[in-house]
Amino acid sequence: MKGIIRVFLCAALFLPAIVLTSCAGTAPAQENGAAVGAAHENGTEFGAVEGREWMLLELRRAAEVVVIDREADLFGMGAIYTATFEGGRISGMGAPNRFFGPYTAGANRALSIGSADGAMAATLMMPLVEPEFLREHEYFAYLSRVTRWNLSGGNLELFSTSEDGSETILVFVPK
Repeated sequence: MKGIIRVFLCAALFLPAIVLTSCAGTAPAQENGAAVGAAHENGTEFGAVEGREWMLLELRRAAEVVVIDREADLFGMGAIYTATFEGGRISGMGAPNRFFGPYTAGANRALSIGSADGAMAATLMMPLVEPEFLREHEYFAYLSRVTRWNLSGGNLELFSTSEDGSETILVFVPK
């Protein structure tokens, strides 16, 4: 019995590293034969977003603005709700799981995250504490419904929709 438990523990510890390593060598996403990060019609490049870690600062939905106070760090999880875009792949932290998947940036600041159905992969750790202001599954759902992006005052804005169809804006700051 102890041997079986050790096998499961080893698999739980090393499987995410194996999966992440095998995904690292995938080719960058393409749009109309051009690599992601190429110049867009409006002159802005998604390349300014790539290669940097972004931390979620606030979530604007309907008449509510949820601000994440990273100074307080009430949950001891200062690195939650992050995203890094690089070479057609997005990765980051939820609360507490790591996630990764493809993204495609297009003309007019169009952006889609996840596979064709919006799915992304994530580790499966159970949270000991989860912030009530934004559940991890909500964060992943917003990312999978992103339709466009913008850089404003050095912050990255990802435009998504809530389950009811209303616009939601995720505002990230560079780390």
